[in-house]
Amino acid sequence: MRNRARCLTASSAFFLIAIFLVIPLTAQQPSFRGAPVSAAADKNPYAGNAAAAAAGKKLYAQDCAQCHGNNLQGMGPAPALDSASVRNAKPGELFWFITTGKLSSGMPSWSNLTKQQRWQLVTLLQSHGGEKTATK
Repeated sequence: MRNRARCLTASSAFFLIAIFLVIPLTAQQPSFRGAPVSAAADKNPYAGNAAAAAAGKKLYAQDCAQCHGNNLQGMGPAPALDSASVRNAKPGELFWFITTGKLSSGMPSWSNLTKQQRWQLVTLLQSHGGEKTATK
């Protein structure tokens, strides 16, 4: 009986240790707006490129400001783009969301923009560094 209790205790301890070691390895950070894991791996080819950010600013003024505001502050149902969730999103996740949109929340797909233009928008969003991006 003692051996059985000891075996049960050892098995339980092993099981709990295994759970505490495996769960953190399988837990993942939530993605930006439901982006697939594969999107997070995509790198921005224009990261840190001031010319790409300037081009993105022009695109933003033309296509995005009417919903998200001139200074990324958001308007009505369109969320602010100077938020922590956007700043912390991976470039590929932002690119994926700009490309696919989410019509149920009012965000259209911008897949009609070239790949370069969508990356320029990502560059703008990630280059403002907390500053407001005036689009006058």
